[in-house]
Amino acid sequence: MVMSCTSSRRISRWASLLFVISTIVFPAPAQAGLASPQTLPSAIEARLIGQNFNVSIGKQFRFVVSIPNKATLSELRTTQNAVLRVEFHAAVATRDAVRDVASGNNTPSVIETHDLPFTNLGTNETGDVIALLSSNAGGSSVRLRKSGVYPVSLSIRVGERDASRLLTFVNFITVQTSRNSLSVSLVGEVSLPPSQTPAGETSLIDSARTTLNNVVSSLNGNSGVMSVRMLPETLNSLAVSSNPQDAELLGQLQTVLAKHQVLASTFVPFDPSSAEIAKLGVEFDNQLSRGVEILDSRNGDAAINPRTWFSTRPLSSDGVALLARAGFTNLVFSPQAAQSLGALDSYTKQYRAMYADDSTKKVSIAVADPRLAASLSGTTRNPVQISMAVAAEIIAQQGELAIGQRKPLDHHLIVSTTDGSLPNPVLMNSLLVALSNAPQITLRPLGSIRRATEASTPLTMPSGAPIDLQARRPQLQSVVDEIVSTTSMLTAGASSRMWWEDSLLLIQSDALNNDRFDQYLKGFKAQLRAFRASVSVPESLTFTLGGKTSDLRLQLRNSANMPLSVLVTLSSAKLTFPQKPQVVTVDANSAIDLIVPVIARANGTFPLEVVLYTPDGTAQVGKRIRLSARVSALAGLGQLATGVALLLLASWWFTHWRKQHRVKAVENHPAVR
Repeated sequence: MVMSCTSSRRISRWASLLFVISTIVFPAPAQAGLASPQTLPSAIEARLIGQNFNVSIGKQFRFVVSIPNKATLSELRTTQNAVLRVEFHAAVATRDAVRDVASGNNTPSVIETHDLPFTNLGTNETGDVIALLSSNAGGSSVRLRKSGVYPVSLSIRVGERDASRLLTFVNFITVQTSRNSLSVSLVGEVSLPPSQTPAGETSLIDSARTTLNNVVSSLNGNSGVMSVRMLPETLNSLAVSSNPQDAELLGQLQTVLAKHQVLASTFVPFDPSSAEIAKLGVEFDNQLSRGVEILDSRNGDAAINPRTWFSTRPLSSDGVALLARAGFTNLVFSPQAAQSLGALDSYTKQYRAMYADDSTKKVSIAVADPRLAASLSGTTRNPVQISMAVAAEIIAQQGELAIGQRKPLDHHLIVSTTDGSLPNPVLMNSLLVALSNAPQITLRPLGSIRRATEASTPLTMPSGAPIDLQARRPQLQSVVDEIVSTTSMLTAGASSRMWWEDSLLLIQSDALNNDRFDQYLKGFKAQLRAFRASVSVPESLTFTLGGKTSDLRLQLRNSANMPLSVLVTLSSAKLTFPQKPQVVTVDANSAIDLIVPVIARANGTFPLEVVLYTPDGTAQVGKRIRLSARVSALAGLGQLATGVALLLLASWWFTHWRKQHRVKAVENHPAVR
């Protein structure tokens, strides 16, 4: 019994010793593998930066996830139990359901789960994680059975812990068909402050260049076409700018605009409703004509859409009447601009504007969907996720409209931001790609909107003018009069368009507040004065006139690069000018001598004033010049008077001498003695 206990103790000691040795030499691999590294944070920042929205049977689901912290990403790649979990949720059939899921108010049940170890995930050239899953190709592929919009959750898991979670959508397609597709148009406006300064210089600010570079990024893809409203003044400024960066930027814009549809626009913002009420219809037509002319020459190969007006500000019945006279048949509103119209019962059907001239013309009305606009106008922290949610909502909306329809849909959906501006470039590009490849959608430019008919739902347009342009009419008219006068200086061979025509259009912009309007008005008038002063008369000259009737030689100089004509007037208290004021033409960058007949009225040195006017005599050219004239016009008469005086003096002396001689002769006569 004692021996047995002793043996048991020895065995126990050997077993304990072996256990300690094995623990030291061979640590437990399973426990080491399950333990998460202490350096991984509990919450990991991750963003979805790319995916394919439309996936058909046999194709791959592709998700690109960015983890900005590269140290965390490196640690995830070496952690055995770190996975990217991809969960497919039950399909959603309505746009309201899509919005509930996107907002986090509802999470459909999970129908499939796929764990992809970080150690096996691929990367792109910038180090972002790429997750690929096959569709119904056997093995561990995704086995969806029906077409539909499916929410997808992407989560980073370390062991049993969620460190990050993203939500997106996919459009799964089992049958390729375009029947009952929904017509969709994406539209945006690029509106920038004037690039021309009040002094007439062209200078794009850095923020404007940033905006234009974003436009290039938004539209520079091979996806579907969208409609763009671009201010012609911006393109024109890029074209005339001396900055090489602007020339390069214009070339990039022309390349991307050629892929899309450019909408007609006034040269600068000029509200149709306010223009009609202020009786500035002619000015609006000039703005529109110049705008279309620039767009045609600066937008690359794309054709201009001259029949669709995209309004980012309210339009009244007066504005609709003006646009109808200008040839516009379709009016499209951003949600912000359509607030005065009230809520519509549908944002996909066609409306007809009710206004004063409606009996002769039919103008269609379309409004961008305000709910989609709110999504596009929100935060841009996760632009790809937002674009996928918007695309999913549009697909779901098409499904709702197509239920029970036996004929193709005649609905047309307009998509824009709330204020009509272009959204984030990544969001815009991602949305264009998603919609252009979706078989349920036909992406069209705004030019495809049908014209209104009697069957279109009537919509009464409000009245009133958003902007008071009437108060500026007198000042603008004074500038027009000054331009007409300045134009009279040009010769018949002058350019058909002068710089001041665009400057006049610019100061008509209703985007200028009163202070800026005054600055541009003063600056423009100063430019006109400087141009007229190109013709001048040298100062500090003294003329010598040597006779009663003489010629005055006056030099005129022209520093402009074109021939200019002026009306020359002279005035003086002691001179008269028998000829009427002359209109004289001076060649470019040259000088001429003008011969002016003069009649002197007195001797002496006195001022002579020279004033140049435009040929029509209404505007002064340069400043008044005060010269000196030295006149000795009566010099010959003085010499004659002197000669006569000397002759009289000689005659007197001769007479006096004879008289004295006779007196002496009498005194010495013998008879007297």
